[in-house]
Amino acid sequence: MEKLFARPKRFGEILDVTFKLIKEQFGKLFFLLLIFYSPIFVMQIFIQVFSGRGWIRDLEPGQTYVDQIINMVNTEDIVLTPAEIFENVALLALEMLIFPIAVAGVLLIVKRIKDQQDFELKEIIKQPFSRFFPLIGSTLLLGIIAFAMIFVPIFVLTFITLHILMANQAIGLLILFLVFIAVLIGVSLLLVRWGFYLPIVLFDRAAPGLGRSFRLTQGRTWMIFGLFLTLTVISGFMTNMISIAFIFLGNSVLNTILTNLMNIITTMIVSVGYAVIYFDLEIRHTASDLKEMIDDYHTTDEDPIR
Repeated sequence: MEKLFARPKRFGEILDVTFKLIKEQFGKLFFLLLIFYSPIFVMQIFIQVFSGRGWIRDLEPGQTYVDQIINMVNTEDIVLTPAEIFENVALLALEMLIFPIAVAGVLLIVKRIKDQQDFELKEIIKQPFSRFFPLIGSTLLLGIIAFAMIFVPIFVLTFITLHILMANQAIGLLILFLVFIAVLIGVSLLLVRWGFYLPIVLFDRAAPGLGRSFRLTQGRTWMIFGLFLTLTVISGFMTNMISIAFIFLGNSVLNTILTNLMNIITTMIVSVGYAVIYFDLEIRHTASDLKEMIDDYHTTDEDPIR
């Protein structure tokens, strides 16, 4: 493991190291994320119980499991209650605060393993809070930038497309589709370039870290994009499979608890992969800096008369 961390890794090696770390440190990683995300889970369960949600199953009188499954699949007639709207907004706000802290905890564990140092979870849990405001502030800044990059082009695109659709519907729809794909890919690649601000804020104590992240990912954008896409597909497949297995529990509290535990595992996969990619980028960047220093040394060492 330490040999792989000591040199740049290929695409497959990064995935291999990611899943090896998860296998070897599953208990500690799971417990770490469970502690960080427990406020969200407790709040969610409390709101569901308060709104009358069933613990083990949530069937209305006269309703069968088949009826409930059909209702869960058919989302056309879903109307959110005020309690559910409050739950979604409150949980989203809380998750925005917890997410960077949780990822920082995973980064610290992976760094300790990379440096072959022993660690205790109690110590790891405390450390991210020393950088709480820089981590949260940098995350909010990137969120605002991402929001502007996504919705401003969509607004402008929709305005232009409406005029084109009036002239030719087929061409308008084709242009809308192509531009939407181009904007989506462009924004995704930029977010990949800026996305490693968290370890920079955490380890280098440089907030918001977007500029350094942009330089760090130079020349590796498409590979990183492919790695994140692969990890996301794996996590999504696992989530969907588990969701199918839990569907007979309906919208019960037990279903929510089991789904949240599954989400911890998928978050673990992406977070550990994120950490492994960062340390690989760091090694590559350090090697590049050393090469430039050696080249500069040889250049200044040459006899200027020659």
